[in-house]
Amino acid sequence: MQKDGKSIRREYKTHARAVGALGKWFSGNKGMALLYQPGKQPVVYRSKHELPIVKRSTQTNFYRTKAWRELRLSILLASDCSCKICGNTSEKGAVLHVDHIKPRSLYPELALDEGNLQVLCEDCNIAKSNNDV
Repeated sequence: MQKDGKSIRREYKTHARAVGALGKWFSGNKGMALLYQPGKQPVVYRSKHELPIVKRSTQTNFYRTKAWRELRLSILLASDCSCKICGNTSEKGAVLHVDHIKPRSLYPELALDEGNLQVLCEDCNIAKSNNDV
């Protein structure tokens, strides 16, 4: 981006985020912007109206759904408030997570199965990968 002869460089993880940021920038500034993408020629934009239309993902975040939050709360309340692996408790300062025993990435059909959930402390949950059952 360039404003008043000064260049500003920003990096974004996705093309959609870069285009969104340029749209916001053009709303309050005048100048030009160069958008670089790996393996492509840079594109010059001089106004918000030249930017491509980028579709946003409408995928729902599973961990924000009402069904997950209600089930998670019931699992935490039914537990003895301790990690199933190491026994650490929230009273001792542990952050407790509700973990999928069989990971959602491999077993999406078990995502809301109460029998597939366990309480783990943050350390044990992070140490467990989606290959561990």
